[in-house]
Amino acid sequence: MELKFPLLTADDIEVKVKKVTAKGAIALLYKTARTDMNTLDSVVGPLNWKCSYHDVKGNLYCEISIFDTDKKEWVSKEDCGIESREDDEGNQHKGEASDAFKRAGFKWGIGRELYTAPFTFISCATKQRRDGKTFELENPFERFSVKEIGYDDSGKINALSIVDSKGKTVYELGKKIPAQKPQTQPQNPFTCPECGKPITKGVKYKGQEFTPEQLYKTFGRCAECLRKKVEADKKS
Repeated sequence: MELKFPLLTADDIEVKVKKVTAKGAIALLYKTARTDMNTLDSVVGPLNWKCSYHDVKGNLYCEISIFDTDKKEWVSKEDCGIESREDDEGNQHKGEASDAFKRAGFKWGIGRELYTAPFTFISCATKQRRDGKTFELENPFERFSVKEIGYDDSGKINALSIVDSKGKTVYELGKKIPAQKPQTQPQNPFTCPECGKPITKGVKYKGQEFTPEQLYKTFGRCAECLRKKVEADKKS
């Protein structure tokens, strides 16, 4: 039985942001379990494949079996998955099962061309987090998608175009997209209304420690202006 799965199209591929930097974001290309299921249905038929799960030393394995019409028997390939991020609904286990299914699909050759994806650095607007060290997307709801993808004769990716939710090209293989200027954010956004300076330091007042935020919300001024007010009250 000759079996060959088609290369993934742009609609089959998802884009995930792995890391955000001052100049943009590092992205990964991946497939969903739905892509594997649709591919199997299309190539071998929905009645000629099946999957099962089993545990091996605490690792969840998925086994995808395809019926060989020539040998008249089932042929199986399997792989294990990794739990996704934990949430309150237990979806990390669902994510582990989905990951195992996709990895077993790789064993059959579905989407294996994704392993040839280039280092993908997306040009997008970012901003500094309050910790002053890390960055995040300026628009936390921004999503990216593959507009075009191409392959050479050996099945390796040789063309790739990624766009944002507005259709703007943010990455193109072989072309450098100008980086977006990062939006910096001060570590403390509170400003003293009296002197106009940002409140960056806390103070100990009447035996209690006040953070910059507490200073702003409790006294409505910075430590220096608070000191001046206290001195003025003593003289009056």
